[in-house]
Amino acid sequence: MTANARYAHDELEAWVAAIFAAADVAREHAAEAARVLVRTNLRGIDTHGVSRVSGYLQKIRTGEVNARAVPRADFSDGILRFDGDGGLGQAVAMEAVRLAVDRARETSATICTIRESGHLAAIGQFVLEAAEAGMVAVLCQETPPLMALEGSVRPAIGNNPIAFAFPVAGGAPLVFDMATSVVARGNVLQAIADKATHIAEGWAIGSDGRPTTDPAEALKGAMLPIAGHKGVGLAMLVQVLAGSLTGSLTAASAATHGAMSSAGNISAFLLVLNPERFVGRDAFDAHVADWLRTYKDASGPDSRYPGERAALCEAERRDSGIPLPQSTLSELVRVGETSGVPFDLCPLG
Repeated sequence: MTANARYAHDELEAWVAAIFAAADVAREHAAEAARVLVRTNLRGIDTHGVSRVSGYLQKIRTGEVNARAVPRADFSDGILRFDGDGGLGQAVAMEAVRLAVDRARETSATICTIRESGHLAAIGQFVLEAAEAGMVAVLCQETPPLMALEGSVRPAIGNNPIAFAFPVAGGAPLVFDMATSVVARGNVLQAIADKATHIAEGWAIGSDGRPTTDPAEALKGAMLPIAGHKGVGLAMLVQVLAGSLTGSLTAASAATHGAMSSAGNISAFLLVLNPERFVGRDAFDAHVADWLRTYKDASGPDSRYPGERAALCEAERRDSGIPLPQSTLSELVRVGETSGVPFDLCPLG
């Protein structure tokens, strides 16, 4: 097998689904989790796609993720409350999104809380699919404390990600997905997996509270927030929406299982809005087209709005395959050997 060789997305998806099924995950949940993770790679977000499979399997083995989860939904007081029963986050969150979208078709808007879910990885994937269903969607997720301002003696708050998406008539949905840290900690984990000796300046502080470019020291310290105190403020907003309003168990889970990898029990807040019931589909589409035209005209001939480049990447990778770096490829081969589902996919070309 050759590093950075490309693999067919459908074959990779089938293999990941088989791996999860071999770990006793219900087949429909295994298939959904595999689909979301592979689509994450298709859209070029390789740090949050199939490279996470090994970590999720470990959490299944330790019981931090419930392989046989039976998610439950309850609607009362105008709120859709979705309990993931500790299941794989990709399957849990996608089911919650679909329920929220269906309700928004009839009620204009859905407020949804998600709790007891496995790690969601790239949360933009979920709002993307809501936008593809014609909705405006906002999703934020609480994480264990991973982030702090320079000088802090330990992580102070999660780098709580925020994503939103909405449809663009005649184009790819606009999708914006960001951690409140300068970069997601997945970039540090990937640097360690790649045996890199340095990360970029300004990403993290070490255990002494001072900036570091050593990825190992960054894991002992904390990620730095975007725009200093402004990033912390956004993280606090997410902490309230996705944590305080859900009765979150994220912090307790991190204390029990440790926070050196993606949390296995998280909470999230989802808002889905139906443009048709606000101003009408035609009026919404026209308004979006108008301000996006202004934005792109001012930004130059090569400008893109968030989500366009990922859509182009997805189209290209569906045709030419998903490239896997050596670190990811080696890990998938190891996972296949230990799970009894060999990674015997043939690279394209």
